[in-house]
Amino acid sequence: MKGKKGRKILWIDTEIQLRFVIFTIISLAVSCFIISSITFNNIWVDVSEKILKVGELRNLYSSSVKKFIILNFGLIILLALLATLGMIILSHKVAGPAYRITKILKELQEGKIPEFRIRKGDTLTSIIEELEKFSNKYRELTESAINVVEIWKNTEVKDISLNIALKELENKVSHISFKKEGVENEKGI
Repeated sequence: MKGKKGRKILWIDTEIQLRFVIFTIISLAVSCFIISSITFNNIWVDVSEKILKVGELRNLYSSSVKKFIILNFGLIILLALLATLGMIILSHKVAGPAYRITKILKELQEGKIPEFRIRKGDTLTSIIEELEKFSNKYRELTESAINVVEIWKNTEVKDISLNIALKELENKVSHISFKKEGVENEKGI
């Protein structure tokens, strides 16, 4: 077998990961706006009470608002970029296994024996384990069905409805042969 390599691409499943990122950015922006507004308002209420006697409160307020908006906007952008990067990396731990599960299901449909491994630290391991159990049951059931069809071919069955049912079963399992990376399994089915 080949040596195990980790995924190098962060955007595995764009739909899932983009939802994570958009949710994070929206919640971050709303949080920053609310916190900034409350902080700015509280500071200016306190400052205005102390400076009210000085007189140039309007000029001081407008220059402070400009500085505050520029600084706040810059920090929000920086936080949004950091949150986006963090969510891409975090969602990679979910999107990667989701991608792997999709690949496993496709391989099962093609009659292949997939590898049920994911990277250390990925999520959805319990789903992978259950999918492996399902695959084993599916393989056992299909092998049993193939054996029944083989026995049926070598016997004479007079019941026409049983013949029809067995022919349907043969048609359903005839294209299935479990293979792992192009090699037939030990029973040769």
